[in-house]
Amino acid sequence: MNIRKMIKSEIFGTIFGIVLTLILILFGAAVMVKMQKFTYDMTMIWAVAVLCIGGFGGGYIAARINKSMGMAAGAVCGLAVFAVLWAVGALMGTQMGIVTLIRGIAAVIAGALGGVLGVNKKKKRK
Repeated sequence: MNIRKMIKSEIFGTIFGIVLTLILILFGAAVMVKMQKFTYDMTMIWAVAVLCIGGFGGGYIAARINKSMGMAAGAVCGLAVFAVLWAVGALMGTQMGIVTLIRGIAAVIAGALGGVLGVNKKKKRK
């Protein structure tokens, strides 16, 4: 187990997950502005879905770079994506509660699933 490779994979996976999450949030915001019929519940569902997609994508990339320990690499990456977004939300003054914990668990599970798929993906034959 190479620690340098693991740290590198987590950093790249986390950055990818955060960027993916931000792109999807911007897309969702544009759709909400255009439609003008998004309810609060729809916004919360969209936010959790985007967080899970970001955690999944980050876990997938981290596991592809690491090439081993996919579930652990993905879970750590999902946790890191959630932690960064949680910290930004805390700085903006959002309230933390049980829903925040559920979002964090969902991000970790999505990251772990992405990690499992990332490790098990076969390379293309040329």
